[in-house]
Amino acid sequence: MAETLLTSGGLRIESTMDPTIQAICDEEFSNPENFPENVYWYLNYALTVYGADEQQYNFSKENMMTWFKDNLDKGFNLIFSSQDAAYEAIATYRSAMLADLGIADREDNYLETISMTAQPQAAMTIQDQSTGYVVAIVGGRGTKEGRRTLNRATDAKRSPGSTFKVLAAFAPALDSAGQTLATPYLDAPFNFSDGTPCRNWYSGYRGINSIRDGIRESLNIVAAKTETVITPQLGYDYLLNFGFTTLTDGVWLRDSTGEERFYTDVNQTLALGGLTYGATPLELTAGYAAIANMGAYIEPKLYTRVTNTDGDILLDNTNPTSRQVIKETTAFLLTDAMVDVIRGVGGTGTSCNFSSTMAIAGKTGTSTDYNDVWFAGFTPYYTCSVWSGYDNNVHMRTERPGREVDLSKTLWTAIMKRVHENLPDEKFTTPQGIVRAEVCTMSGLQPIPGVCTTTRGEYFAAGTAPTDPCNIHYVGDVCHYDLLPASPECPMKVPGNLDLPFQEDPSLLQGSAAITPEGETADGSDSPHCQHDAAFFANPDYEAILAQQAWEITERDLAAQQEALQDPGIDPNAQ
Repeated sequence: MAETLLTSGGLRIESTMDPTIQAICDEEFSNPENFPENVYWYLNYALTVYGADEQQYNFSKENMMTWFKDNLDKGFNLIFSSQDAAYEAIATYRSAMLADLGIADREDNYLETISMTAQPQAAMTIQDQSTGYVVAIVGGRGTKEGRRTLNRATDAKRSPGSTFKVLAAFAPALDSAGQTLATPYLDAPFNFSDGTPCRNWYSGYRGINSIRDGIRESLNIVAAKTETVITPQLGYDYLLNFGFTTLTDGVWLRDSTGEERFYTDVNQTLALGGLTYGATPLELTAGYAAIANMGAYIEPKLYTRVTNTDGDILLDNTNPTSRQVIKETTAFLLTDAMVDVIRGVGGTGTSCNFSSTMAIAGKTGTSTDYNDVWFAGFTPYYTCSVWSGYDNNVHMRTERPGREVDLSKTLWTAIMKRVHENLPDEKFTTPQGIVRAEVCTMSGLQPIPGVCTTTRGEYFAAGTAPTDPCNIHYVGDVCHYDLLPASPECPMKVPGNLDLPFQEDPSLLQGSAAITPEGETADGSDSPHCQHDAAFFANPDYEAILAQQAWEITERDLAAQQEALQDPGIDPNAQ
C-alpha cells in the first residue's frame, strides 16, 4: 500500500538532496581517472542443476569458493582480474558440479544467476552540518542494476578504522576526562589487557607525542592508551551519543570455527575502530558533522516533508533533532587538530587540501590489513565521509601506481573541491572560552625558561591550560652520582639540568612489559630524586657506600675526558 501511494497515489516527497552536489558526486564516481587503473570483478554466482524426475540441485557462490579452495586454488576469493576470467572459472565449476551428479553439460540442464561488481567499491555521503540534511549520497560505483539493491552508504557496516580515534578516544578525553591537546603519551611497545600487542601503522615507535600529534599522524598507540585512561565505557557512551546505532555492549556470535564467542565493543580497540559489526558512512558522516556543528549532533535527514495531493502534510521532518554531544570548546579543539591532518607536517591527509584559503579539517581511517579505507572531513559548509574497500573484505592494494588505499582521499578531494568552487572562503568559528598558552612539547606543561628547548603555542578550553612547570626538563641541584635531582641531604650535589624519565599513567603499565615506571623514588613520591635521602643515611654502612660512589664518579669523569680528547667535537672541560 505504501509503495502504491508513493508511485501512483499523488504523494509528494521533498528530498534534502541538492541536485547540483549529487550530480558532482555521480560524475566523480563515474570518472575512471579517480579509480585504480586495474578494475577487478567480484562474482556473485548461483547454479541450479536439473536432474531426473524434476529434481533440483542448488549451488551457491560459497559452494563455488569451497570447491576451488579444495581442488584448485587455496587463495580463491571470487575476485577476478577480468570478466573473461570469471566466466572461465564459472565454466570450470559448472562442469565439475554436473560431472559429480552424472548429468550432461547441456544448457537445458542448468540455470545460472551471474552478476559481477567492479572492485574496489566505494560509498559516500555529504551532510549540511547546520541542518542535518543529507545533500548527496552514493551507494557504490557502477551501473545500478535493480531496485532496493545494496546501498553501501546506508547499509554496509564496515570497520571505521582510525576515524574512530577522534570520536571514541580523543573527543571524550578532551570533553570530560581532564585531558588536553597537549597531554603527552609515550609511543612505545604497549599491550592490550588481553596481552595482544597494539601495533602502529608504521614501523618502530616515535617516543613522546601529544594528543594533537596523535590526531595529526594517526598514532595507534597514543589513541589506544588514551582509550585505556578514559575507559572504553566512556568512549562507548560518547559514540552512542554521536548517533551510532550499530554498536553492541555484548552479544554471543559464532566465530569462523563455529564456536560461540562473546563480543563487545566496550574494549580498548574501540579507539582503532575494532567493532563487532562496523559503522556505515551515513552515521560516520553524522558523527563528524557534530564536531563541525560546534558539538551539536543533528540526526541526518533524507527528506523534509511528505504531502498528499491536497497539500496536506502527512510527515513533517523539517525540525532538526539536535543535542549537544560535546562542548563547543571541545569541538573547536578537535577541529583545529584535524586541520593539522590536512595542512600540518606529517599529516596523514595532506593530499585532501583542495584549497589554500577554505578551512578544511579531516581524519584518515584504515582498518587492519587495509580491508577498509576512509576519509572523513568537513569545511564550514559541509561534512563528507568516503569509504572504499572490497565487498568481500579483500585487503586493498598498497603498491603504486594508482594505489587502491588512496581511493577514499582521491574521491573526497575531487568531490569537495568541486562542491566548494563557487562558495566564499570561510574560517572555522572560534567559540568563547578558548585560550592559547605556551607549553613544553615533551611534557605538555608550562615550559621552564631557558631549559625547555622545544615549545609551542597550544589552544585550551579556559581553565584547562597547564599551571604546573615542566616535569621532564629539570634545572637545579643534580646528584653527580645518580644524575637525578639531588635530595636535600645529598653530599654530591652540583648545579645542572636534566631530562627526567617520562612518567605515564600507571594504568597504562599493566600488560606492557616494555614500559616501566622509571625514576620512582624509594618513598613512593611522584618526583624522582637521588638515593641520598634520609633512608640512605640510616644505613650504618653509608660512609663506605659514599666512598665507593666517589671513586666511581672519578673513574667515570676520567673516562669521559679521555673520550673527549679523542673526539674534537667534544669539549673535554664540559661537565
